[in-house]
Amino acid sequence: MKRNTCLGIAAVVAFTSLALTGCGGEQKAAEAPTMPSAEPPTDQAPELDAGAPEPSTSEEAKSGSKPEPEPKPEALSDAQIATITEAANSAEIAQAQVAQRKSKDGSVKSFAAMMITHHGQAKQTQTKLDLESEESGLSTAMHAEAGTTLKALNAASSKDFDRVYVSAQVSGHQKLLDAINDKLAPNVKNPRLKAYLQELKPTVEQHLQQAKQLQQSFESKASPPPAGSKSPG
Repeated sequence: MKRNTCLGIAAVVAFTSLALTGCGGEQKAAEAPTMPSAEPPTDQAPELDAGAPEPSTSEEAKSGSKPEPEPKPEALSDAQIATITEAANSAEIAQAQVAQRKSKDGSVKSFAAMMITHHGQAKQTQTKLDLESEESGLSTAMHAEAGTTLKALNAASSKDFDRVYVSAQVSGHQKLLDAINDKLAPNVKNPRLKAYLQELKPTVEQHLQQAKQLQQSFESKASPPPAGSKSPG
């Protein structure tokens, strides 16, 4: 009887011990601290892609390319300017001498005689200025073009000569006038050379106007008469 009573008390003690152990375990689990989440906060601003180009509002972005700078005009010295005018005078005289020899048209021969006189006087005036000379890109181009024109005049047939010569006079005087206005006058420094250019310019303008008038007269002669018109006689 005593043995049974002891066994019962032992069972109760064992059950109580197990119950206390379970409760302590649950309490420890509840008191365990929670670990912070490894995920970043959802309200953080997203990072920009470092490889993405930044938007541009500049004119270069709108146009797509940089505008090329305009080439600066050649700065000519007084010696280079003197060489250019000398080349122009010499070219006009040489071409006019060919016209005097080959042309059969009185107006063309008269124009050529005026070229020899006026440009010959210009050469004499420039010689008296006793200026130094120096080649430039413009004078080199003028020499080359004058040589080409002279060859074309010598090779032209009698039928085509007047038209070729007058066309060359219009082109040559227009280029010389443009050179005086755009390159020679803006760069000249010598007062005597400047006065010479001012004297030469109206002569070149006069020659250009007369050459254009001759060209128009040849073009009107070459144009066919309008339909329905009768030829004279």
